[in-house]
Amino acid sequence: MCQSSSKNCCQDYSLQTANTGIDTVSSANPALNGTGNTVSILTAGGIGATIRSVSIKAIAPVTAGMVRLFIKKGTAIILYKEVPVPVTPVLQATPTPTPLLPMFETVLTGDLKLAAGDELVASTQTKNAFNIFVEGLDWVYPEDLPTDCCNFRQVTAETGMILIDKANPNLDGSGTIDPVFTASATANGSHIKSITIKALQSTSINGAIRIFISNDGGTSFYLMKEVMVPQTTQSAYEPSYKQVIDMDYYLAPGYVIGVTTQNAEAFGITVESEAWSYPIS
Repeated sequence: MCQSSSKNCCQDYSLQTANTGIDTVSSANPALNGTGNTVSILTAGGIGATIRSVSIKAIAPVTAGMVRLFIKKGTAIILYKEVPVPVTPVLQATPTPTPLLPMFETVLTGDLKLAAGDELVASTQTKNAFNIFVEGLDWVYPEDLPTDCCNFRQVTAETGMILIDKANPNLDGSGTIDPVFTASATANGSHIKSITIKALQSTSINGAIRIFISNDGGTSFYLMKEVMVPQTTQSAYEPSYKQVIDMDYYLAPGYVIGVTTQNAEAFGITVESEAWSYPIS
């Protein structure tokens, strides 16, 4: 949706709604023709969808393989992209303490356009579990175009905050996951600008903050990102650990962001977001 143009009047009346697809692929499927075990991650709505990104996150150590993305139209399915997955490193010798290694993670960006009803489908070459997140924006046009251009997208600031301090080393969505942000259910979606992690104490070795997303109101969570936390010593002269993650992520209404900490150490988590809506429909 354009906000302005050289003539101070935008020409785009589209109304956009976030469409976030989430699922897990884990059944081995070497086929490139769309047969075998596949999982539909997102179906384009409105009169089409723009796919802004696809995030792939392993939730356990993996062997070398491939994650494949397909486009499905009706009964036809065509291979669109292959993403090589390297083997999770194996230590030849185990030092003490054993280091914490993040699982495979990658983000594909672009502006793939899908026609309404088309699906983005995924499979995995090997029997490894991957969470797949598809960030989409559906669009429609109002039945009656406004006499004064444009659709005047309106935004409302949203801030999510929480203190976490309970250890949870799990990557599969089990254990204590603290919800820090819920996308507005009455808006067209939430634009997540950033997530800030701020330690409230010194941090020990083998620390990590994990970010999950739930598509069912917080009942089940899918690991999206791991942030490794280094050992630090906070003092009157040294600030505690801080990390700002630039997200630029469009999240569907009602979806929940949850966070965990590897170690039982205190962190303040802040989510900066904007919900958007339109005064016309």
